[in-house]
Amino acid sequence: MQKNYNVVAGFNLIAPAYDLANDAMTLGLHRLWRSSLCRTAARLAPSRGKLLDVATGTGDVILGILKVRGDLHITGVDPSEGMLQVAREKLDKKASLHASAVDVKSGDARNLPFPDNTFDVITISWGIRNVNPFQEGLREMLRVLKPGGSLVVLESGRPELKPVGAAYKFYSKLLPFVGGRISGFMPAYRYYTETVESFPAGAQFVAELFETGYVKAQYKTLGGSIVYLYTAQKPK
Repeated sequence: MQKNYNVVAGFNLIAPAYDLANDAMTLGLHRLWRSSLCRTAARLAPSRGKLLDVATGTGDVILGILKVRGDLHITGVDPSEGMLQVAREKLDKKASLHASAVDVKSGDARNLPFPDNTFDVITISWGIRNVNPFQEGLREMLRVLKPGGSLVVLESGRPELKPVGAAYKFYSKLLPFVGGRISGFMPAYRYYTETVESFPAGAQFVAELFETGYVKAQYKTLGGSIVYLYTAQKPK
């Protein structure tokens, strides 16, 4: 693992090329995987509910949910001002009709600037792995969820399917070179591959959700089991 790597500074550097790099590294499949999270969150949210997108990045989760649930009030938080700048520009261009229902601000998953029991649904897409320690982020999200509210997490992880594992190992070695070439900052993508390898996935992460206090935690795999979609609830 890279010592003293500053995650937020890294995201600030790669923000302008972040979307393009993701398209190149996944052949656009990240959009399909993210849409699964968006559809799940939209299904779980009550009418005119309040949704929080943690580690909102360039705002694609907000846009994806608004496509199917324009009645929701959505707040996005991210510690990277560079990513938030891209998100604001994108939302101004693509979601201007929903401007009064969307709020994007700076925020750390370990210290969310909201009162207890505020949101009906919380989403985090490829973000929990960057929270250190991630258990603090899970606890904070549990705190600001309403009783009975839902958490939806999308994250990469070691493949469960053995035939996929060998191919993914080769693929993960290429990622830093592809991402670094497009963004001009390879350390961010080295960090990505290293944390994916060490982060708990599947049943291990579900156990962490239960340990934190969530109930009804479960997961399914996407993309041949290289991506995991988790759902859990705050006890009523």
